[in-house]
Amino acid sequence: MFSFLGGSKTQTMLGVDINPERISVAQLKKQGNGRYRLAHYHSVEMPEGAMIEGRILDPGTIGLALMNLLNENKIPTNLPTATAVPVREAIVRLIRLPADLPADELRRVVLEQEAELYIPYPRDQADVDYQPLGLDLSQDGIERIEVLLVAIPKEVVDNYLEVLQAANLKVRCVELASFSLIRTIREQLTQYGPQEAVLLSSIGYESSEISILVNGIPQFTRTVNIGTIHMRQVLAQSLNLPISRTGDLLQSLKLPLISPTDVLSTGEQPITTNPGVAAVTRVISDLADEIKRSIDFFINTESSAPVVKVLLAGPGASIGQMDGFLSQSLSMAVELADPFGNIAVPDSLELPLEERPAMGVALGLALREYTK
Repeated sequence: MFSFLGGSKTQTMLGVDINPERISVAQLKKQGNGRYRLAHYHSVEMPEGAMIEGRILDPGTIGLALMNLLNENKIPTNLPTATAVPVREAIVRLIRLPADLPADELRRVVLEQEAELYIPYPRDQADVDYQPLGLDLSQDGIERIEVLLVAIPKEVVDNYLEVLQAANLKVRCVELASFSLIRTIREQLTQYGPQEAVLLSSIGYESSEISILVNGIPQFTRTVNIGTIHMRQVLAQSLNLPISRTGDLLQSLKLPLISPTDVLSTGEQPITTNPGVAAVTRVISDLADEIKRSIDFFINTESSAPVVKVLLAGPGASIGQMDGFLSQSLSMAVELADPFGNIAVPDSLELPLEERPAMGVALGLALREYTK
């Protein structure tokens, strides 16, 4: 489940991102010096009704759509494959244990004892994995080892495996979508020190995932039920349009910004007379409030490391002036995550800049490495 900290393996995998809006596949080729070249990136709309509220309901239909996507683009199906589940389906905990535990004892304690404390359903119904992260000196002066624990219901994992098997793919691993995103922005994260936190928000179709990272490690994760579909719904209502016509329209909007030369009272919001923009702005303001609550909770309960930057990913990140609007709403620096930091894109592949923030999960999965 884990490899977001890097590695020195030999080949990359085929990344398959399955989400309520689209099925996407990515394949990379290693170029040396830590660089990659994009060999394939293709996507297709999720079949209607096959995945709802982040849950796979019809693995066979999704698997068939995936297989057709692979065949149409001549992508080999004999590649080791990685896919990801949303963080809302998982239990993610950062735990600290005695530093002197031998490796075998650490494994037993984590998987048999600690897991029982955090999993709210029978242990045998969960797939559990963990990653030792390193030593940490606690406030009481005792050295402990930090361990990242993740548990996902087996039923959820089995549905993803069934999709890939229906597409005749060789499943090598299942991880969390947020881990895949982190893998794509490792270079962006290196500019921040161990006493600085970065919030990564992936604005998806039905929901948005929020992760707060220190040293590239998720310290806090949550999911909020605000996504681009909710923005499209209010846009359709405000303009009296069918929701099917709001996808491109949403991406063409520009959120209102306050001119830096204006003198405004604290909390005053930018004003727009466009009813569609106003409706979408209200939804994104709700998202800003959830980000603020996440930061406040993290600072008050999890860590003393201040959140110094917000990075945006997912399809909602590319809405016009989203970074600027959230920056003004949060009163802090906000920028788009760059999933192509280490990836060269051939001229033959047309990938519009506005679509790239949504590609992070598939690319992050394709960056996973394995031994031949």
